[in-house]
Amino acid sequence: MTATTTTKAGKGNTDGVVSEMATYFHVKPGHEQEVAAACQRMVEALKQAPMAATIKTGLRDTRHVLFNNGTELLWATTFETEWAPYIDDAFLTVGFEHFVDWMQHTTEWETKIAPWIEESGGLESLTGDKTREGFEEHILANMAGMRQILQDGQQKAAAYWNPVSFLTMSEITKADRINAAFQEVLDDPAAEEALQHPALQPLLAQAAS
Repeated sequence: MTATTTTKAGKGNTDGVVSEMATYFHVKPGHEQEVAAACQRMVEALKQAPMAATIKTGLRDTRHVLFNNGTELLWATTFETEWAPYIDDAFLTVGFEHFVDWMQHTTEWETKIAPWIEESGGLESLTGDKTREGFEEHILANMAGMRQILQDGQQKAAAYWNPVSFLTMSEITKADRINAAFQEVLDDPAAEEALQHPALQPLLAQAAS
C-alpha cells in the first residue's frame, strides 16, 4: 500500500500539534558500536544547543534505536512544525556534521547519501562555519534531496498518541517558567497579604491541587 504524504508529517502520523517520523536505515556490518556512539554524540550536541533554537525547529523528542541484532537503525523523532521545515531546521541547527557522523555507518551512505552530498557541492559546503556568507541558503537549496532520502525510509506509525499534543513546546516551557515564578511568590512571606485578595484565589487553588 502506498503511504499518503502530507506537508505536516511526510509519511508520518499526527496527533494535535505533534507529528512523528520513523525512518529506517541499514547498518554496515561491524559498525554497530560506531553508529551507536555517533548517535549519542548528536544527542549531546542537541542538549548543548540553546532551548530557544531547538524549540524553533519544532523538535519535541528524538531517539535512535539499533535493532535486528544491530543490523538496522531507527531514527524516530516528533515535531510540531511542518515536515519539510522541520528537517531543514534540524540540519541547520544541529549541524550537518552530526548527521554525517552516524549516517556514514549505514549502507544508505554509499547508495544515497554520499551521492547527494557530491551533487550538493561536497561535504565542506554543508558543514563548517554556519555564519559564512551563503551557508544557510546553500543548505536550504539542496535539502530536497536529503528529505527524499529520509522519506524513502520513512514508515507511518500504525497508531500514535501524545498526551500533551494540544500544547506546543513554547507553551509548555512558558507554563514551567510561570509555575517556578509563582512558587517563589508563595514562598515569600512579604506576599502573604497580597495573596489573600479574592482575585488570586484561582491561582492558589491551582497551586494546592
